[in-house]
Amino acid sequence: MLSTRLSCAFVVLAAASSSFASVLSARQISPGCNPNFEGHPVSIIYGGSAGVEELGVTSDTSGANIITQAMSARTPQFLVENSGHFPTSYLIKDQGNHNLVAYATTIPRADAAIKLNPVDNTGADERQYWLISCDTCADPSSTVPPGGVFGTGCQIANSALGLCIQRTGVLGQPPVLDPCFDGEPNQKFNFLRENL
Repeated sequence: MLSTRLSCAFVVLAAASSSFASVLSARQISPGCNPNFEGHPVSIIYGGSAGVEELGVTSDTSGANIITQAMSARTPQFLVENSGHFPTSYLIKDQGNHNLVAYATTIPRADAAIKLNPVDNTGADERQYWLISCDTCADPSSTVPPGGVFGTGCQIANSALGLCIQRTGVLGQPPVLDPCFDGEPNQKFNFLRENL
């Protein structure tokens, strides 16, 4: 009797994880791991071989653009928090003003596709939620030290649009939102814990 129940439970879990994987594959995000940021401020660094670019903000005000900038001197730009929604999604908050979040604007746009917007506390506007799937994540049972990495090779996709943040390769310019492709190196970012 117990083995029959365990078999049924396994089938239900397999079906549930299969449907979750199909949601991710429909958006072409590789099913990897979801980092636990432990409430620490982070820098979101381009994960390419050079590793000298990061995402930043033009100012700590509503409507400010998210841009690609040269890596700062260990100054965190963001606070990434789990939204509590399923599948696992995150709010990417401005470190200078936690009432502002990275927000996907309506596509297409001539200017930045990602801006800072006030947090929608109702949870209704999915353009403020981001799916983060990494190739590797730090062990959630151990604390990541300052300078350590929470996740590497991470794709960041907007929950509402299903598009991934992609660097353009031009410093000072906003990243774009493009279809997610697992093999696209310009869509891979690392999350670095900073000294705060």
